Amino acid sequence: MLDFTDETAPHEIAFEAYGTKARVCTNAADLLTRVEQLLPPGWERTSATPEHFRLGIVAEDEGTYSVYQGMAPVSQDQGLEISLTLLDGQIRGYVALNAPDLTFVHAGAVAHEGRAMIFPGLSFAGKTTLVAALVRAGAVYYSDEFAVLDADGLLHPYAKPLSLRPERRTGQSEHPVEHLGGTAGEEPLRLQLAVVTSYRPGAEWRPKRLSPGEAALSLLAHTVTARSRPDAAMRTISRALEHAVALEGDRGEAEELAKHLLSGASPGYDDRSPDASQA
Repeated sequence: MLDFTDETAPHEIAFEAYGTKARVCTNAADLLTRVEQLLPPGWERTSATPEHFRLGIVAEDEGTYSVYQGMAPVSQDQGLEISLTLLDGQIRGYVALNAPDLTFVHAGAVAHEGRAMIFPGLSFAGKTTLVAALVRAGAVYYSDEFAVLDADGLLHPYAKPLSLRPERRTGQSEHPVEHLGGTAGEEPLRLQLAVVTSYRPGAEWRPKRLSPGEAALSLLAHTVTARSRPDAAMRTISRALEHAVALEGDRGEAEELAKHLLSGASPGYDDRSPDASQA
């Protein structure tokens, strides 16, 4: 395995995104084009300084690749596409964990008529599928990965290409929102609706309304800085939910729920839920 130093990996892109500074280094100049495609939305190229955290991908003599965070290897002897996927996760994770004055929640996010909606959830919960259905139905795209909240609780865009998984195929492919006939949001917005949901075949949308405490804990469970900055994360989440309705329930097909959420009606919830009386 080759050493990962500035001398052995002299080609780099230094950037700033969401207030964080990092640089991605490599020993193969032709990889820089691929690296650019992994950088966070809105990134800006900068000159490298000691403040820039160092990440990298190194082409090994055997035709494999290694990925680094700082000076430590994250993976070794992997193929190019797997290594780029791992590097992608390292870049996004570093920004989400270290962005000053911002809280990153694993969630899809859209806006409709100036009101923001988020859908917290882990990978494979179906949030990208739901966000794509909402965009196709007319919602403005904010993210399929992170709901980025500032200290006032406003939602900011993280409008990366949507990572859609084709039916009956493994892996995923990236789709710019324009390919879905949609547009990306640019302005921070007040949160109106938080929906905790996952796909269940044949499910009918009959959610319960969450109490403020339940809603905050649901978002905190998907917050990147929940362990490193729990107090700040909870304050931000609480601010974000001050004027929002939070719902939880299984959903059926994404298109059906998208039509319901964008119909202009008040957000529905199950009147039989014990929490409904607190609405």
